Amino acid sequence: MADTLTCPVCHFANIPEGSDTCPQCDSDLVCFRLLDALPVAPRGDEPPVLPKPSGQNITESANRPKQYIRIPARSACAGLACLLILGLAFGYAAGNRFAVLEGAMKEVQSRLAGITAMMGDNRTAIRETSRAVQELGQTSAIVLKTVNHLQKTAETRVEKTADPAHAESAPAPPDTSFAAFPCFKQYQAKDTDTLWGISRVLYGSGFFYPVLLEHNSDLAIHNISRRDTLRYLCDLKAVPEICQKITAVRHGKRYWKYKIRPGETRRAVVRRYCSKNTDCLVEGTPFKAGMTIGIYLE
Repeated sequence: MADTLTCPVCHFANIPEGSDTCPQCDSDLVCFRLLDALPVAPRGDEPPVLPKPSGQNITESANRPKQYIRIPARSACAGLACLLILGLAFGYAAGNRFAVLEGAMKEVQSRLAGITAMMGDNRTAIRETSRAVQELGQTSAIVLKTVNHLQKTAETRVEKTADPAHAESAPAPPDTSFAAFPCFKQYQAKDTDTLWGISRVLYGSGFFYPVLLEHNSDLAIHNISRRDTLRYLCDLKAVPEICQKITAVRHGKRYWKYKIRPGETRRAVVRRYCSKNTDCLVEGTPFKAGMTIGIYLE
């Protein structure tokens, strides 16, 4: 059976003789092996007896050369080697710990950077959502105000029509032609513009973009670019009433009342006002010059 060792620290037995560390407490067995290899100074069973002081001259004793304890060079080298091994072991363990701590710090910094970026994205999304909600609320308020105004106007007209005294003097429907509104301004479009966005800037709501179509007959609704110059009304108060006159609802969808010009074809109208060349015209309406057809608004 091979020789075994016992750990002097934790007293773990049956350690192979060539092992450098204890498998239980990880103690350095090389150092203890070097200490065990140091020579032991011989000593007797009896304690050494010091010589009694004689009556010799004190001066002679004072002049006697001093004697120093000499440590064998082999023992000193072994001690230094043990200290060196312990220092290297401590340095290696400390270096490993510092490397682990450095890796953990880098991981924490990476996670903090990700959290900071995510919080920045969330702030941007919150600002965009808040802005969109605010614009939606403003548009809803304008549309609600317009609907209430139109409802009151319609009720007034019904009452006047029902009264024989006012039947002959009932006002005519508003004229949407250029002659009725001599004051127009111009807007130079950009490549990033949409008709809804232009209407929101000029008329206060994207809901009124059919009014822009009414006064810009050559405008392609889905192809706005910097080459387009749009006319828009100076009198913004007339916009809601015009929008109510030129639009209607069928099957829950809003459409624009468009008057066919001479020489126009159905295909040309679809290409100008429908997205992806899909037919967005109201069904059941004949297509002839001078007739009014319906074009569904998306």
